[in-house]
Amino acid sequence: MKSSVFLTLLFLGFLTFNCNAQIVLLGDNAPHANVNDGDFELVKGYWRQSKQSPFWKTFNVKGLGEYKMGLHHGAMFSINDVGIVESVILNSNPDYQNPKLGDILNWSFGADIEYISKGSISLSLVFGEHERIVADKIKLKGSDKIIEHFNGNYILNEEDAIAGHPFVRVTFYSEDEIKVFLHYVNVSVVDKNRIGPTLNATVNYTGIQLNWEDNLTNKNSTFYVYRQFKKNEPFKKLGETSGFNFVDNAIINGVNYTYVVTRFDKKESGASNKVNIAKIDKTSPIAPTKLKVETFDAEINLSWEKSVSSDVKNYSVFRGDENGENLKEIAHNITKTSYLDFTPIKDTQNTYVVIAEDYSGNKSQPSEPIKAKVKMVKGASFSDLILPMPIHKQLTSNTWGADGVLPRDVDNGIEDPEWSYWGGRPVKDKDGKYHMNVTRWPANATKGHWEWPRSTVTHVVADKPTGPYLVKKDIAYEFADGLGHNPDIILLNDGTYMLYSLINWEATLFTSKSISGPWKRLGVMKVDENTTLEKPERFYRFYRNLSGVQMHDGRFLFVTKGGAMMISESTNPIGPYKVLTSPIQGNPIVPEKYRNSNYEDPVLWKDEVQYHMMINAFWDYRCIYLRSVDGVNWKFNPGTAYTPNNTFYEDGTQTYWYKLERPHVLTDEFGRATHLSLAVIDVPKADDLARDKHSSKNIILPLIVNKRLELLNKKPINTSTKKIKILIKSESGFDAQNDLDLKSLRLGAAEEVDYGRGSRVIKSKKKGKDLILELKGDGNGISDSNFAIKLIGETKKGELIIGFAKLITD
Repeated sequence: MKSSVFLTLLFLGFLTFNCNAQIVLLGDNAPHANVNDGDFELVKGYWRQSKQSPFWKTFNVKGLGEYKMGLHHGAMFSINDVGIVESVILNSNPDYQNPKLGDILNWSFGADIEYISKGSISLSLVFGEHERIVADKIKLKGSDKIIEHFNGNYILNEEDAIAGHPFVRVTFYSEDEIKVFLHYVNVSVVDKNRIGPTLNATVNYTGIQLNWEDNLTNKNSTFYVYRQFKKNEPFKKLGETSGFNFVDNAIINGVNYTYVVTRFDKKESGASNKVNIAKIDKTSPIAPTKLKVETFDAEINLSWEKSVSSDVKNYSVFRGDENGENLKEIAHNITKTSYLDFTPIKDTQNTYVVIAEDYSGNKSQPSEPIKAKVKMVKGASFSDLILPMPIHKQLTSNTWGADGVLPRDVDNGIEDPEWSYWGGRPVKDKDGKYHMNVTRWPANATKGHWEWPRSTVTHVVADKPTGPYLVKKDIAYEFADGLGHNPDIILLNDGTYMLYSLINWEATLFTSKSISGPWKRLGVMKVDENTTLEKPERFYRFYRNLSGVQMHDGRFLFVTKGGAMMISESTNPIGPYKVLTSPIQGNPIVPEKYRNSNYEDPVLWKDEVQYHMMINAFWDYRCIYLRSVDGVNWKFNPGTAYTPNNTFYEDGTQTYWYKLERPHVLTDEFGRATHLSLAVIDVPKADDLARDKHSSKNIILPLIVNKRLELLNKKPINTSTKKIKILIKSESGFDAQNDLDLKSLRLGAAEEVDYGRGSRVIKSKKKGKDLILELKGDGNGISDSNFAIKLIGETKKGELIIGFAKLITD
């Protein structure tokens, strides 16, 4: 018996151990279909799934994790201390039905582990009752996302030959529920009669030149030439020849093709070695043409005719100002010939150009520009209220982060190279300072970003709402040693506070007279799950990522992880809670173009006029905003609440965080949102690993604050109302009598003023420090669907003015 194992180091691409004298029992059988699902591509598993292959069986042996073993994104995985996966018996190849003493089996596999740990993997060939370990507990690197490739051979002994065909057993060893991945397994039998050609390739003027050698050829031999466009796509036969060369002229420059050649003499030989090659050029593609725009309320749809160049890989969209200047990329890697811009600037012409990029990396000249202006005015969307961030000291690049988030102000919100921060609702406490209970975990923890299930809740304090926030207490509460995630502060009617925290997957509530604590644990929230408004498999959303308010009658209203509303049956915050509405995703209250996003991470607040909610669409990198009269029946507010394009500084510097999540708002004594608090990360979460330059933090953005309005009409307003009187209140930093540009003001239903329409000012009158406006009732648009009247306008300096007043009803 003889076995050996080698680590194959690769410079480029994906490669498996390949012998061109083989009978394939499992895995790579290029140019033909993979055998017995050795590449795990037969059954797809996606987000947090563990699908099963009909050719493999999984066994959780020790330390069962939250998820079963199975297939996920084209790999077999286990998060158990010990897990085993076994193939079917490898007897499906008609060319190998009688295993014999001395047969040589080539084997290879590719594996990886999520994070640096003690994880390892073993590969065995099992003949009947006899297990032959050919790769024993090979330690995997982890935290580099690079597949490690292993190969070797095994010579059958007499016991093996008698037992017959083997099957493959792979044993996964992990710790701490860290995923070990198996990406492919190949097993083949060496057969000198099936030796294929030896192939090499070069680039020539017309295409790719293939040349090969073959010592087993004869005068009747024919060679088949095959090409693969992308990994895991089938090989296509390009042609046949009796010679020893072939020129592939039908290529796309820049595409990395894979070629194999076989010999045919009554029967097809094994494949040659694989060759990967691309013909790189330096010629820029032709720009796309005939740009068209379609304008919507708050969005612009851009379409174009594709480039006439045959080697275009994708397109990028750039947007600039009305003069065609300050062009910035807003979308890239677009493979279609259209793009829906959810974030155009309102009240101005947006200039668009499109650039084509080819497979060689060459970029075209910009297309001819086209301009478009959305129908709504500034102030229609919540994102219009986001102001530039002040710079506390200076912007710096001397910190962690991808290029898109540098330079930045490290004193905004809270960040620390030693910690990853996430979420946090700012609150101004009675001491005049700004407090947050924010989630954090060590930045160099084993699992990188995915260490968050072990996060603790930390109490941080700042003198200014935007920061810098400094740690005051490492743990905000003593219970469970401070363990918790996605904390939210509920402002109680008596001026005290309630804290929600997800602890060991339970919705746990605390109360305190001060944000500084001490926090008294009330218990775990209870929800009446006798409802058809949510799918049973998603009932967990009743307890995670919650945000809540105390209503005027003392009961508690919470929005669930998915955006459904639930209310306590009494004034006991523990509940039980009754679910009142369905989730936001797919809900008809949201327009079609926004409706089917994957929503989570809501925030709920109320002011003198109405209830407000934002909820994040985590796959679409944007957030929506809704308003309600009662916190249950919601009205979609057009446009976005925020996107990654909304983080910029007062000096014009813009950062591009990969993802913005966990929105919260700082509110003033009237309940108005003054600042937007966000969790941000600079790369995809799976790319934030231990001991790297990536992490997450909290940032805080100033907002234009709604003005305080009071409707003075004694009777309900409708479309027949002749005159509308409204009081605009002065306050610190705003003089209603002198700051307003009265001609710019529009008042009425949001459906009117969001488009620049509505009632206009007839006259004004001072009242103390405040201002009373009389407006002509024409065009106010108020109907039974409106519960608040909206004001949009500008100051004399051109600054946006927005406000709401509660409508009176019969």
